[in-house]
Amino acid sequence: MSGADLTRRAVLARSLAAAGAAVGTAGCSSLFGSGGGDTDVFTQWLPAPAAVANTDHYRFDYYDLSTLSANRDSLGGEPTVFERAWQPVGLGWADATGVVTVGPVDVVTADFDREGAASDLREAGYDRAGEYKGFARYRNSETGTVFAVGDGTLLVSAVDRYAPGSVAPSARIETVVDARTGDVDRYAESSEGMGTLVEELGAGTLVDGTTMDETDGSGSGRFENLVAEGARSVLDGGTVEEKWVYVYDRPRDVDTAALEAYVQANDNSSGGVDAPFVAVEDISYTREGRKGIITGTRDASEYYA
Repeated sequence: MSGADLTRRAVLARSLAAAGAAVGTAGCSSLFGSGGGDTDVFTQWLPAPAAVANTDHYRFDYYDLSTLSANRDSLGGEPTVFERAWQPVGLGWADATGVVTVGPVDVVTADFDREGAASDLREAGYDRAGEYKGFARYRNSETGTVFAVGDGTLLVSAVDRYAPGSVAPSARIETVVDARTGDVDRYAESSEGMGTLVEELGAGTLVDGTTMDETDGSGSGRFENLVAEGARSVLDGGTVEEKWVYVYDRPRDVDTAALEAYVQANDNSSGGVDAPFVAVEDISYTREGRKGIITGTRDASEYYA
């Protein structure tokens, strides 16, 4: 299954360490607050796949670091993995407000000194590489990684060394910024599957999702006729409210018995971290239109222990 089916701890470690990047837009730190249920906090950064060269689908993740920081005493450890995303900029995870990962690009908003961040990059071997819509770009000639620095925002994307023909980091960053400014179509507006998924997930402390080509379920571990999937976690003190959403092609494709069997097969019986339903209690299953929904609760101390 996709990243939506990993434990939240594994999702953090994989997505942030793999991307090794951070991206944002100037003057928008207030957008990452934990109050309310406005999904625009992350959907505004998500360009439609058609705007991203060589991509039919991609995965996004959103992390409300303000809420994680406010509830840090309830967590089983400190999620310092976030700091890998914006190194070498000297910024602690608790000083950042939020992160949105857009495929290989991260959007990070935080309270930091813009010139101080630029200085950190220069000292680490990054050279000035122009500007785009108010963001000063810096590129490391050895690694190809590109940062863009705005007011209260960092943007970064690394070279995909496993896909030599992939889009250059600077172009990726520009597309994400273009989504934020409304100059390209956005994922949730252009994709019916993503729009349905985001509407059901809502905002949360951690949210992730992706679309996919309709699958027949064979050999992939996926359910038949699945077109989108995602998950949402809402952290409140010592409890986490969990929700998994599976969007199918048609209402008749939804099979809650298959969802239940999937949960039972992935309840951490192997003791690994990739079991999505480890330590989840009060699990329930719902069928709504063409959506299959799983909900449950988890102890917050399970996240980073």
